[in-house]
Amino acid sequence: MGTHTAIATGLALYASLMLAVSLFWMIRVKKATDYLVAGRSLPFWILTGTITATCIGTGVVIGAPGLAYRHGWAGSAYPIGLGLGTVLAGLLFAATRRYNFMTLGEEISCYYGRNRIVVEFSNISLYLSQLCWLTVQIMGSGGVLGAATRLRPELCIVLAGLITASISIPGGLKTVVYTDFLNAGILICGFGALTYAALDHAGGLTGLRQSVPVSYFSFLGVASYGGWTAASLIVALSLSVIADPGRRLTMYSARSEAAAKWSMVMAGIIVMVFSAVIGIAGMYTFCLNPRLSSPDQALPWLVMNILPPWLAAFMVVSMTAAIFSCANANAAAAGTFFVRHIYPLATGRYPERPILVTRTSLVCAFVASTALALHAGTIVGFVIKFLPVTMSGLAVIVLMGHFWRRATWQGALAALAVTPAASLLSGLVPTESKFWSNPAIFSAVAGTLALMAASALTPRNESRFEEIADSLMLERQAIEGDLPARRTRNRQEIPMA
Repeated sequence: MGTHTAIATGLALYASLMLAVSLFWMIRVKKATDYLVAGRSLPFWILTGTITATCIGTGVVIGAPGLAYRHGWAGSAYPIGLGLGTVLAGLLFAATRRYNFMTLGEEISCYYGRNRIVVEFSNISLYLSQLCWLTVQIMGSGGVLGAATRLRPELCIVLAGLITASISIPGGLKTVVYTDFLNAGILICGFGALTYAALDHAGGLTGLRQSVPVSYFSFLGVASYGGWTAASLIVALSLSVIADPGRRLTMYSARSEAAAKWSMVMAGIIVMVFSAVIGIAGMYTFCLNPRLSSPDQALPWLVMNILPPWLAAFMVVSMTAAIFSCANANAAAAGTFFVRHIYPLATGRYPERPILVTRTSLVCAFVASTALALHAGTIVGFVIKFLPVTMSGLAVIVLMGHFWRRATWQGALAALAVTPAASLLSGLVPTESKFWSNPAIFSAVAGTLALMAASALTPRNESRFEEIADSLMLERQAIEGDLPARRTRNRQEIPMA
């Protein structure tokens, strides 16, 4: 059996399995709660597999090996940042599970007295962030399909969007968590087999070290990539997890607070351990072909040109599983945000048929993300430019709102205004750009200082976190099926500031 035939067979079997699981849950999902938050009944083991799979998306399986191809162990910084952020999110924020939130926007609302400007700006930004992450996943899966099928890149991106949508839309979060659990097992086994084969052929880590530049084997590749650059990338990715609505949605869907906490911690540790696999794959590809035109093609080139057919098929399926799992999570979060926040913002009421509205919104989301994927650049470049501008401010207001009770809505507005400005400044001013490398740290520090200064000069929030959480619970009942849909202005138990 040739490589392309083996890959086609593997992808067909994988797609059939994922579609079967999706249809299985589509038939069984009856309530909006099941579709949007999986009935808030997910156990530890399912959550751990789901979170692990969603962390290891396009950036890890395509962008990070490309970074390792160019700078050695620096490629491991990418999954380390995601894993560290996941561990911190579990340790610091799992307690929010007790409030039965549906979105991160609700949590932010409780921190800042339901101030309308802060809440709606955050909701819109978080929704758009999921569309951008979905774009990244479609880009990655399109790249994998292109390398495996040799079809035109544009066609592969369109096919990737269609396939991902057909898996993630029918069953909602119920589909996402169970398909992602299967995906986690597939990708860990596939990358494990690749690592064994690479080290066996290269003569172990010692042989690999002798085949790449000396700087590649420095700690996190800092001799090649730069210590500050690697640290900035880790900080940017960790902050992105803190403000990631997909991770929050998973925590809110846990059976208990303990399941939410320890599944995040365990998944983060697994991802950080997995970072070694990524570094080995990128450097092994460099040993075999140091002249690739694009670093993002490092792993696809290795799969299509070096590996035996059975392992090539296994790896393509593993890469596809990793990317689709992350795309599914982004889609689930986008759908939940749309029905909980965007639809009522536009119409003044919650939908009478939330599942139908969510599925329709996801069709539109996939169309928009696929169109954007056709015009984006390299995976890592896209993420590095996108994260600081959009996510640093949200991470700042989430962290400060959670840990500093003196934070006010005026301070949150200051942080949301300052962080993108600081991010753009660090990129445009030559001296700042050279010093900070990645603008995440500069923008986060500037946003934190702005929030503290503005909060110190403004009155304390009068509303208590628990009171706002109780009022939000009454609002959610219109979506979850306990109450008929009503206009949003009639459901606000606590006025917005």
